Amino acid sequence: MKKNSQIQFLRQKDYKYIDDIGQGGTGRTILIEDELINESFVCKKYSPYYEEDKEIYYQYFKNEIKILHRINHNNIVRVFNYYLYPEETTGYILMEYVKGKSINEYLYENPDKVLDIFNQTIEGFKYLEENNILHRDIRPENILVSENGIVKIIDFGFGKQIDFGKKSKSISLNWRYNPPKDFQEKIYDFKTEIYFIGKLFEEIILNIENIKFRYSETISKMILVDHNKRIDSFFDIYREIISQETTDIEFSIYEKKAYQDFAECLMKIYSKKSDDVVYAKNIEQIIRDLDELYKNSTLENFIQNNASLTRIFIKGNYRLFPKTQFKVEILYSFIKLLKSISENKKKIVINNLWQRFDAIPLIIELNYNDDLPF
Repeated sequence: MKKNSQIQFLRQKDYKYIDDIGQGGTGRTILIEDELINESFVCKKYSPYYEEDKEIYYQYFKNEIKILHRINHNNIVRVFNYYLYPEETTGYILMEYVKGKSINEYLYENPDKVLDIFNQTIEGFKYLEENNILHRDIRPENILVSENGIVKIIDFGFGKQIDFGKKSKSISLNWRYNPPKDFQEKIYDFKTEIYFIGKLFEEIILNIENIKFRYSETISKMILVDHNKRIDSFFDIYREIISQETTDIEFSIYEKKAYQDFAECLMKIYSKKSDDVVYAKNIEQIIRDLDELYKNSTLENFIQNNASLTRIFIKGNYRLFPKTQFKVEILYSFIKLLKSISENKKKIVINNLWQRFDAIPLIIELNYNDDLPF
């Protein structure tokens, strides 16, 4: 076989039809079963209601496949395969079958789970935000909760990868909640999605009697009608959640010392940062990167290249104090800490680092005019 040559799979794959799931404006969705491996899948067929829409929405359908294929998150539905038939302007997506209920149905039956479900939902949309993916059809039916209590965000039929160079002015869906002021200005961005997630949880909470919801203040920031006054990002919501969880979790003297020694030494390296830097959010990746740095520094007393440490935590334009020294033993203690504590404690540790990063002075760019004397 030659390199780059076509590989043809000739064997036909058969599935057993189980049930209809739904019919939408752009296609039909059914439940099927692979009897060979005894697994159920959701199969979505592209077949728009109006024939004149077939070509344009076929492009949306292909975009949905591209979006879902590069998503890998526990709170977002998985795509396993797809079949496209461009000559017929149609195709199929084979997706994870989520056996569960819509988020509102689940929480009306399990009101004690509302904090966990809120946290999971924010985690899922934070991941989409990090990958520049808008969902654009936020409603209870599109956020499911499995029988195991796992949130699954589904139906990216109107999902769209953001191209900031070509801002879309097309907003054509029917909305469950009153639209914010964003729509008057023809804006649809992540802050708009924050508004609709906030309205969704506001509705659920109002319909549950005697509920204790610790994030009510956060919800109030999410549903502000004015786009400019609303909380900025799902990342900021995530940080607020972690900050409020801090009071419920205690750290030992050793854990505090390992964190404080590391954080104080790290902050002595950073000099200034641009206001558009991005903080690293994947804790497991941070641990892997720190591990690699330690392996490369085991014979040293100090880290030889401070930038190899700082870039683990901050991406973008920032400046360092060049002569600051960072002890390898402090790095080792911090890695040991991260590997030994719970997931919730890891989140708190990283959030505390983010708070310190917030305090790094900003780089102020001055524009000089040669015609001016001073």
